[in-house]
Amino acid sequence: MHLNQDQLCCFGANFVRPIYPREARLAHTGGVVKLVLVIGVDGSVADLQAVSGDPLLLESSMKAVRQWRFSIGGFVGEPREMEVPLSFTFSIENPPKPAYLHLTNGKVIRADEVREFADEMEYTAGRRTHRISANSVADINGCLRARVIPQKEGDCIPDGGPSFTVRAIPLLPALKTTPALR
Repeated sequence: MHLNQDQLCCFGANFVRPIYPREARLAHTGGVVKLVLVIGVDGSVADLQAVSGDPLLLESSMKAVRQWRFSIGGFVGEPREMEVPLSFTFSIENPPKPAYLHLTNGKVIRADEVREFADEMEYTAGRRTHRISANSVADINGCLRARVIPQKEGDCIPDGGPSFTVRAIPLLPALKTTPALR
Protein backbone atom coordinates (compact mmCIF):
# COMPACT_ATOMS: atom_id res chain seq x y z
CA MET A 1 0.00 0.00 0.00
CA HIS A 2 1.33 3.45 -0.91
CA LEU A 3 0.69 6.73 0.93
CA ASN A 4 1.96 10.25 0.39
CA GLN A 5 3.54 12.20 3.23
CA ASP A 6 0.50 14.49 3.63
CA GLN A 7 -1.57 11.46 4.67
CA LEU A 8 0.69 10.72 7.66
CA CYS A 9 -1.25 13.14 9.89
CA CYS A 10 -4.02 10.55 10.15
CA PHE A 11 -1.69 7.74 11.22
CA GLY A 12 0.75 9.55 13.47
CA ALA A 13 1.25 8.73 17.07
CA ASN A 14 4.79 10.01 17.63
CA PHE A 15 6.84 12.22 15.30
CA VAL A 16 10.38 13.30 16.16
CA ARG A 17 11.53 16.40 14.28
CA PRO A 18 14.91 16.34 12.51
CA ILE A 19 17.56 18.62 14.00
CA TYR A 20 19.45 21.02 11.75
CA PRO A 21 23.06 19.90 12.35
CA ARG A 22 25.41 22.67 13.54
CA GLU A 23 28.04 21.58 10.99
CA ALA A 24 25.53 22.04 8.16
CA ARG A 25 24.47 25.43 9.50
CA LEU A 26 28.07 26.66 9.80
CA ALA A 27 28.65 25.60 6.17
CA HIS A 28 25.32 27.24 5.16
CA THR A 29 24.18 23.87 3.80
CA GLY A 30 20.49 23.50 3.03
CA GLY A 31 18.37 21.64 0.58
CA VAL A 32 15.99 18.75 0.17
CA VAL A 33 16.39 15.29 1.69
CA LYS A 34 14.42 12.43 0.14
CA LEU A 35 13.72 9.15 1.92
CA VAL A 36 11.45 6.15 1.46
CA LEU A 37 9.73 4.93 4.63
CA VAL A 38 8.03 1.57 5.08
CA ILE A 39 5.58 1.45 8.00
CA GLY A 40 5.19 -2.04 9.44
CA VAL A 41 1.85 -3.65 10.28
CA ASP A 42 2.60 -3.00 13.97
CA GLY A 43 3.10 0.76 13.38
CA SER A 44 6.90 0.67 13.62
CA VAL A 45 9.44 1.79 11.03
CA ALA A 46 9.99 -1.47 9.13
CA ASP A 47 12.45 0.00 6.62
CA LEU A 48 13.98 3.38 5.80
CA GLN A 49 16.03 4.12 2.71
CA ALA A 50 17.97 7.27 1.77
CA VAL A 51 17.27 8.50 -1.76
CA SER A 52 19.08 11.84 -1.98
CA GLY A 53 20.36 14.82 -0.01
CA ASP A 54 23.41 16.19 1.75
CA PRO A 55 24.95 13.48 4.01
CA LEU A 56 24.68 15.60 7.20
CA LEU A 57 21.01 16.41 6.53
CA LEU A 58 20.27 12.80 5.51
CA GLU A 59 21.72 11.49 8.78
CA SER A 60 19.62 13.90 10.88
CA SER A 61 16.43 13.09 8.95
CA MET A 62 16.95 9.34 9.17
CA LYS A 63 17.75 9.49 12.89
CA ALA A 64 14.48 11.36 13.52
CA VAL A 65 12.29 9.17 11.28
CA ARG A 66 13.62 5.95 12.83
CA GLN A 67 12.00 7.13 16.09
CA TRP A 68 8.54 7.64 14.55
CA ARG A 69 5.68 5.38 15.64
CA PHE A 70 2.29 5.07 14.00
CA SER A 71 -1.20 4.16 15.12
CA ILE A 72 -2.55 1.92 12.36
CA GLY A 73 -6.20 0.88 12.27
CA GLY A 74 -9.39 0.89 10.24
CA PHE A 75 -8.26 -1.61 7.61
CA VAL A 76 -10.72 -3.87 5.85
CA GLY A 77 -9.03 -7.26 5.85
CA GLU A 78 -5.47 -7.84 6.99
CA PRO A 79 -3.27 -4.85 7.89
CA ARG A 80 -0.38 -4.40 5.48
CA GLU A 81 2.85 -2.48 5.24
CA MET A 82 2.69 1.05 3.83
CA GLU A 83 5.35 2.72 1.73
CA VAL A 84 5.69 6.50 2.01
CA PRO A 85 8.13 8.69 0.06
CA LEU A 86 9.29 11.53 2.34
CA SER A 87 10.84 14.87 1.47
CA PHE A 88 12.35 17.23 4.08
CA THR A 89 13.42 20.77 3.21
CA PHE A 90 16.23 22.31 5.28
CA SER A 91 16.50 26.09 5.00
CA ILE A 92 18.46 28.81 6.80
CA GLU A 93 16.38 31.94 7.35
CA ASN A 94 16.64 35.12 9.35
CA PRO A 95 14.70 34.88 12.63
CA PRO A 96 11.26 36.52 12.81
CA LYS A 97 10.80 39.80 14.68
CA PRO A 98 9.73 39.41 17.35
CA ALA A 99 11.09 35.91 17.85
CA TYR A 100 10.10 33.45 20.53
CA LEU A 101 12.85 31.28 21.94
CA HIS A 102 11.37 27.99 23.14
CA LEU A 103 13.78 26.71 25.78
CA THR A 104 14.49 23.06 26.59
CA ASN A 105 13.09 23.61 30.11
CA GLY A 106 9.67 24.56 28.66
CA LYS A 107 9.96 28.33 29.17
CA VAL A 108 9.51 30.81 26.32
CA ILE A 109 11.41 34.09 25.89
CA ARG A 110 10.15 36.90 23.65
CA ALA A 111 13.08 38.56 21.86
CA ASP A 112 13.21 41.63 19.66
CA GLU A 113 16.32 40.30 17.92
CA VAL A 114 18.20 36.99 17.96
CA ARG A 115 21.66 36.02 16.78
CA GLU A 116 23.26 32.63 17.16
CA PHE A 117 27.00 32.18 17.31
CA ALA A 118 28.98 28.95 17.21
CA ASP A 119 29.44 29.11 20.99
CA GLU A 120 26.25 30.83 22.30
CA MET A 121 23.08 32.77 21.48
CA GLU A 122 22.48 36.45 21.92
CA TYR A 123 19.03 38.01 22.11
CA THR A 124 17.73 41.49 22.77
CA ALA A 125 14.60 42.06 24.86
CA GLY A 126 13.65 45.67 25.39
CA ARG A 127 16.97 47.44 25.26
CA ARG A 128 18.95 44.75 27.07
CA THR A 129 21.14 42.15 25.41
CA HIS A 130 21.34 38.68 26.96
CA ARG A 131 23.51 35.66 26.21
CA ILE A 132 22.51 32.04 26.72
CA SER A 133 23.76 28.62 25.71
CA ALA A 134 22.56 27.55 22.26
CA ASN A 135 21.91 24.09 23.73
CA SER A 136 19.23 25.55 26.02
CA VAL A 137 17.09 26.63 23.03
CA ALA A 138 14.87 23.95 21.47
CA ASP A 139 13.26 26.13 18.78
CA ILE A 140 12.97 29.71 17.52
CA ASN A 141 9.83 30.84 15.74
CA GLY A 142 7.27 33.62 15.45
CA CYS A 143 4.68 31.99 17.72
CA LEU A 144 4.40 32.15 21.48
CA ARG A 145 2.77 28.73 21.53
CA ALA A 146 2.12 26.51 18.56
CA ARG A 147 -0.16 23.77 19.77
CA VAL A 148 -2.95 22.00 17.94
CA ILE A 149 -5.48 20.12 20.06
CA PRO A 150 -7.90 17.68 18.41
CA GLN A 151 -11.58 18.32 19.15
CA LYS A 152 -12.18 14.63 19.81
CA GLU A 153 -10.09 11.49 19.82
CA GLY A 154 -9.39 10.25 16.32
CA ASP A 155 -9.73 13.66 14.62
CA CYS A 156 -7.37 14.13 11.70
CA ILE A 157 -5.90 17.61 11.71
CA PRO A 158 -4.50 18.83 8.37
CA ASP A 159 -0.77 19.46 8.75
CA GLY A 160 -1.03 17.91 12.21
CA GLY A 161 1.60 15.36 11.30
CA PRO A 162 5.33 15.78 11.07
CA SER A 163 6.93 19.02 9.96
CA PHE A 164 8.66 18.54 6.62
CA THR A 165 10.40 21.93 6.71
CA VAL A 166 13.35 22.26 9.07
CA ARG A 167 14.33 25.90 9.58
CA ALA A 168 17.29 27.41 11.38
CA ILE A 169 18.68 30.91 11.77
CA PRO A 170 22.11 31.75 10.33
CA LEU A 171 24.90 30.47 12.53
CA LEU A 172 27.68 33.04 12.97
CA PRO A 173 31.32 32.39 13.95
CA ALA A 174 32.13 32.34 17.66
CA LEU A 175 31.37 35.58 19.51
CA LYS A 176 34.60 37.30 20.50
CA THR A 177 34.16 39.34 23.66
CA THR A 178 36.41 40.26 26.51
CA PRO A 179 35.77 38.50 29.83
CA ALA A 180 34.74 41.84 31.38
CA LEU A 181 31.77 42.08 28.99
CA ARG A 182 30.35 38.71 30.00
